[in-house]
Amino acid sequence: MLEKQLSIEIAKGTWMLDVVAESNDDGVYDLVYPKKETLVHVKEDHMYGLEYNISAPEGTTFKIILDGELLLDGRVGDTGICRGSCVI
Repeated sequence: MLEKQLSIEIAKGTWMLDVVAESNDDGVYDLVYPKKETLVHVKEDHMYGLEYNISAPEGTTFKIILDGELLLDGRVGDTGICRGSCVI
């Protein structure tokens, strides 16, 4: 199992990030406000998902990074909430 650093770059707001290994995830978020970085354990050659929920003022930019690799580069819209998922 590999240990990788998951981090978020954001000036203002709150967030919850979850690395999902299987469809029956444990429901525990890996990175929760106010922490901006954490270590996650992943298996090499295994596909993971990342689910994120961010609440911040409109126009706030953010970056989600895994071990130095940019996963997401986004901006919070007019609702003040940004949710989504991607494959790691």
